[in-house]
Amino acid sequence: MSEIERLFKQNALDSDVIKKKLIELGESFLGGEWKNATLDQVHVPRLLSGQSNYLYHVTSSTSATPYLLRIHRQAPKRRLGPKLYGFFEGGRLEEYLPSKGFTEDDYWDPEFVRRIGATLLAFHSMDIPVSKNVRCTKLMRDWLNGYEELGGSDYEILPTTVTYSEHPNTISVQKLSEEIDTFEKWAREVFEHTLVFGQIDFGVSNVLELNSTKEMVLIDCEFSSYNWRGFDLAMFISESAITFNVPFPPGIKISEDLTDNSPIIRILCEAYLDADNKLKNHIPSDRSSDLESLIQECLFFWPLTHLFWALSAMKHALLKFENGVDLDVQARDRLAVYFHLKPRSQKIYDELKKGKKTL
Repeated sequence: MSEIERLFKQNALDSDVIKKKLIELGESFLGGEWKNATLDQVHVPRLLSGQSNYLYHVTSSTSATPYLLRIHRQAPKRRLGPKLYGFFEGGRLEEYLPSKGFTEDDYWDPEFVRRIGATLLAFHSMDIPVSKNVRCTKLMRDWLNGYEELGGSDYEILPTTVTYSEHPNTISVQKLSEEIDTFEKWAREVFEHTLVFGQIDFGVSNVLELNSTKEMVLIDCEFSSYNWRGFDLAMFISESAITFNVPFPPGIKISEDLTDNSPIIRILCEAYLDADNKLKNHIPSDRSSDLESLIQECLFFWPLTHLFWALSAMKHALLKFENGVDLDVQARDRLAVYFHLKPRSQKIYDELKKGKKTL
């Protein structure tokens, strides 16, 4: 029980201790006439009493701004990420979480991957009161527009760390825009029912294990918004095939073996599916079929994650952004991977569209 809930349970609404607390809240967050309000001027009728919240309409006989006080009565937050203390242009303040991070080596620990699958499902299960519009494609268009505004034009795809050759030699801004449109159309037609609150930038570097409870939490959620669940699953898999700590130029290497044959995709999807069934207290009638469908969903979104980061790299390369990686190499290689994997996504789309499979 929180301190404020205990205060309201142990004292009458018209008591001085309650009114003093309400004046304190009004003064702290609203200012104005609340600084001068007296106990006899405060009125606080209860609007709702339920299992989840207490609601109170707090007013004053003065011109102090009225406000709604909501006292949460739920169990403690799931702590899937740090608290946000404040934000400002160019940065933000967050809760410091004593914890340990993970490295690229942890991708190959099956137990770690299973824990990741369950943690991601918990994150996806949150009901967040924000726009339900998909944001990942909006970000992609914003980056592409930024690239063009900075003087970018036709982009040469000359891979460095991969040998894939299914890509065009150059690609125009218009064609890249069409690629976004096409993939978005496919996803909306066959996976719109899978929208969840997604992390979007999902890799080992954005996962922490709390020292106190050993729980996993997700960090760096500035891109987080509603999105297709398969995008997060695919992001984790696609990033597992990339090494960013290469100590010499270009600072990045994409593994074709891990891109074409991921050894962890089944482990991740299985853990995610089992966590979902456990949360819903659901016993699947055909778990094997459900698992194969989720894997196909992950495979479908895999190339989109590469197009996502390729467009970001293209723009930030023009901005001379430095992060230890040659951003043009990253963009070119990711575009090569995108075009290599895209036909598989189209095949999955065609099969689902024709009703050969159901999710």
